[in-house]
Amino acid sequence: MKARSFVLAAALLAASASACSATILGFGQIGGSNTAISSNFGSYASADGNGFVVSNGATPNVSLLWDAEWDIHTSSWFASLESQTVGGGAWDNEGNTQRIAQLDTDFHTITFGASAGYAVVLNSFDFGHTAETSGVTAWDLILTDSSSQVVWSQSVMLDNANTATSVLTISPNFTGVDGESYTLTFDRTSTTYGAANGRHGIDNLSFNEFAVVVPEPSTIALIAGLGALVPLIRRRQR
Repeated sequence: MKARSFVLAAALLAASASACSATILGFGQIGGSNTAISSNFGSYASADGNGFVVSNGATPNVSLLWDAEWDIHTSSWFASLESQTVGGGAWDNEGNTQRIAQLDTDFHTITFGASAGYAVVLNSFDFGHTAETSGVTAWDLILTDSSSQVVWSQSVMLDNANTATSVLTISPNFTGVDGESYTLTFDRTSTTYGAANGRHGIDNLSFNEFAVVVPEPSTIALIAGLGALVPLIRRRQR
């Protein structure tokens, strides 16, 4: 039974596999310091645009929803965050100047939605604390589905006195399910100093869309037939 289940699962996985496509948000070309990030920035990206590029394809079936507190910042304090992953174009570091998405409060969200027949893939993003105010902050990064169920989480400590922990590349490498939406939450849980608003940011947010292919009935029947052969093969081997 275990062998049959393994064959069936492997075959279904192969039948549903499809090429992914990636979009990377670098936050250039969409305004100077303190410019609010549009609530739908990066949505339905079918080609390169202001502040983002598509590589290995596009994500025309994924929408994004940013909360109203996100904005752009260009301060030199964010140089280490900008340099964590170098995009190499105006879409990322416009005019060779920092362009990052600034966290102005201790709670922020980004919601990713997938059209029917597609799934969201959250690859990675850079997350950092500037050296502008010395201290340590703790954050819970949480990804939830539309039913508020946690599907991925990571707690991080950002210490701007330590270059190894002042900027981190976070890699959820999470793949969602057909047509589901997911909300990425940034929740600051503690800080060693006063108000830390404006001292944090993200850059190079990378996500994909995945085409979900449902096997034809004939394919399922073939898979089931192959699975049924496994017990016979095992008996002959004995």
